[in-house]
Amino acid sequence: MEEFQLWSVLNSGLISNAIYQAGIFFILWVAFRAANQLTNEDPMLNKILLSLFSAGIIFNGLTVSAILSLVLQNTAYGLSEIGAVSVGATSFISNWGVEGVPEMSLISNPIMAGWWLVVAIHAFWKDLAKKVVP
Repeated sequence: MEEFQLWSVLNSGLISNAIYQAGIFFILWVAFRAANQLTNEDPMLNKILLSLFSAGIIFNGLTVSAILSLVLQNTAYGLSEIGAVSVGATSFISNWGVEGVPEMSLISNPIMAGWWLVVAIHAFWKDLAKKVVP
């Protein structure tokens, strides 16, 4: 595989990741809207289903960010394996390169993991926030 092909595959991966991430953000908005409409008079089943829905969104969000990191690291690994010497490739390898074959991890990016933790706190402990902040 040549350097140009690796860059093309990277761009395709970034585009598909961005489209899926936009879908995740839309579904997250739907979950926040649904959580905002819940009241104490609603049945417990509705609250449980919304919590499961929100947990699935958070898991998908973590997965999408993990896939993004994996795509970037795999591209850097591929560029280093073919011995790419262009300025862009060497810069990319120095920024995203890892020792050995990259592996997927849901918390590979601590900033994204922290962001999804904040989303989880906001989604699951909405009532706690109302009690703490008057």
